[in-house]
Amino acid sequence: MELSEEDRAVLAHVVVNVDEWVANAIAVVGETAVTEKIDSYRAEYLQAVQLPDYKARADRDEDITVRSEDIE
Repeated sequence: MELSEEDRAVLAHVVVNVDEWVANAIAVVGETAVTEKIDSYRAEYLQAVQLPDYKARADRDEDITVRSEDIE
């Protein structure tokens, strides 16, 4: 499945690893799952990307601090 740069950016807004997520979604559900997710989050992404401190999901997750005492 070919994705435009914008489609990849929309997915990167909500998933950590675009390539892995797309491969899994296609294998489990089909290409429809990918296009539906892109369509569902495009407006949110287009609004969020305008913010000066915008970060994709993977970058936002890197900023999360996990304390060892919180891990079971």
